[in-house]
Parts: sequence; structure tokens; C-alpha cells
Amino acid sequence: MANHLLRKKLFRYTFLNSIFITAFVYIFVFIFNRQQHAFIYPLFVGCRFLIQGLINIYIYEWMFHGMPISNNKQKNALRYIIGYVICVIFFFTTAHLEHIVSPVPDQHWSLIGNIPSMLWQAAMNHGLVVIFQNLLILEYERSNTELENSRLRAANLESANLLLKQQIHPHFLFNALSMMKSLYREDVEAGEAYLSHLVNFMRASLADHQEKIARLTDEIRLCNDYIEMQRIRFEDALIITIDLPEQVLQNGYVPSFSLQSLIENAIKHNEVTEASPLKIRIFLDAGRIIIQNNLQLRRLVDGSSGKGLVNLIERYRIFSSDEVIIHQDSEHFTVSIKVLYNDAGMNKN
Repeated sequence: MANHLLRKKLFRYTFLNSIFITAFVYIFVFIFNRQQHAFIYPLFVGCRFLIQGLINIYIYEWMFHGMPISNNKQKNALRYIIGYVICVIFFFTTAHLEHIVSPVPDQHWSLIGNIPSMLWQAAMNHGLVVIFQNLLILEYERSNTELENSRLRAANLESANLLLKQQIHPHFLFNALSMMKSLYREDVEAGEAYLSHLVNFMRASLADHQEKIARLTDEIRLCNDYIEMQRIRFEDALIITIDLPEQVLQNGYVPSFSLQSLIENAIKHNEVTEASPLKIRIFLDAGRIIIQNNLQLRRLVDGSSGKGLVNLIERYRIFSSDEVIIHQDSEHFTVSIKVLYNDAGMNKN
């Protein structure tokens, strides 16, 4: 059987269309023939339209939910043919009754002589029924497609978040524990500080698996713990500056882990040495957050899946029509992302 909501809508609009047809025919007949049967004939036409509409609903349900044919074009063709054949049979069986209630009875009326007229009337009646019902079916399918697209977008977003977490945690945690082990051997205080930032970072990253976006203040807080860990590791070889207005920090949003992943991406793909410090700048320009680093690419990059930026681009397509802008020249690598705002219809979940 067809979806209950679609069936209910088809029934409702079939009844409404029958009333409309009855009223239309009544007005037409009343204007030209003010006779005894002026009301009975429009009622007859409306009832015939209603019955044919109900028959077509069940034909549709049978074709699309009971037939083994998988080709929708074939199903529609059969639906139209069967519907028209039934309509013709129905018109033939009610032809004599139509002649009786007609406001202008034909004294020479005969069933055989009116075959062309009945075939034409059946085609008109069936055509109107099909047009009305197809409009509803198309609207229902369009709504279902939009709903399914929304579900797919949400599922893709959730998959992107999980993938990002999987990319961050295993390799990052291995490096972090290795670094912490070395620090505890050389400098206990540095090891304690590193451990404290690691705990804060992991707590924030694991706090809510359902969160898909983050307020900029929370994202920067997450970044700060990550940055301090990297500063302990690289010392003066890593220089990171963040310059974002307080209003943007409080009201703006970005996809979760977006800034942190871009900072990690810069560190992962570039040389970080005291002789050539890696400089990362995060600032605002024309409503976009710019993440820029000087370019000093490594020849070999360990633990890189190459999907970090692709992941971010896909997630931004879900939240915003604005693209992630990536630019590289001989001196800098720059990523520009749009600041999201809750009043723009953005959904946090």
C-alpha cells in the first residue's frame, strides 16, 4: 500500500476536486439551462469523477506497491492504460443514467451512436483525474526527496565528525604519549604541564559526540590546549598567534575541530625548527577566518591520510553555501573559512 499520508492526501483532494467539478458544471448548466435536472446532472458528473478518482488511487497503489515490475515508466504506462479502460467501461455502464439526468435529453439518443462522445468524455475525465493526482504524487515525492537529502546530509555530517575524530585521536595520542614520556624523563614540570593540556584537550574532544559545530570561544579554548602542547614540544620553533575580535568569538561558530585540525595540518606538513620557525597566524578578514602559515614543506609526512582538508570542505558544504578557500604561493599556505552565525538558520545539531 502507498504511504498513509499520501493516500490520505489523495483521498482528500479527490473529494475536493469532485466538489469543485460539481460546482463548475452546475454553474455552467444553470447559466444555459435552468431546467428541472439542473442540479442532478452536475451531481452525477461530480460523483462519476469521485468514483473514477478513487479507482485511480487504488490502481496507483497496486501498480507501485503490488506489481513485480521495477520500471516506473512501465508502471505509469500501465496505470494510465488500465485507468482509461476502466473509465471507458464505467462511462458505458452509466451512459443511460447520464442520458436520463441530462438537462438537455436527446430524443434520438442511443448507446452505439454515442460511443465517440463517451470515449472522448472518458478521456477528459481520466485525464483530469490523472493530472490532479500526479501533481499530488510529484509534490509528495519532492518532499520525500528533500527529507531524504536532509537525512543524508545529517548522516554525512555525522560520518565526517566520526572520521575526523578517528583521524585525530589514534596518531595524535600515540605522538602525545611518546612526547609525554620523553618530557617526564627530562623535565617533570614540563611533563606535568603537557599532561594537563592533553587531559583538557581529550576531555573537550570526547565531551559530546553529537556536537557538529562549536562556538568560536570553545574552539579556541580547544586550540589553546593543543597549541600549548605543541609549544612545549617545539618551544621557540613554533609561533602561533590568534587575533579574533571578542564579538566574533562569542557569536560565531565553526565546525568542531576545524581550527585545531588546520593547525595540526600546518605542523604535520611543514618543517618546524629553531633555524626556521613555523609561524601560524589566525585572524579575521571580511567575515572569514584566515589560517595562514609560512611554507616550508616536509619531504615526508608521517600518518597523513590526505583527507583532513577534504573533510573540512565537505562539512562546510553542509552548513553553508560558502566555500573553503585554499591558496598556496611560494611563501604561504592559506585556508579561509566563513564564520557561521546562529541567526542565519544554522543548525547546531
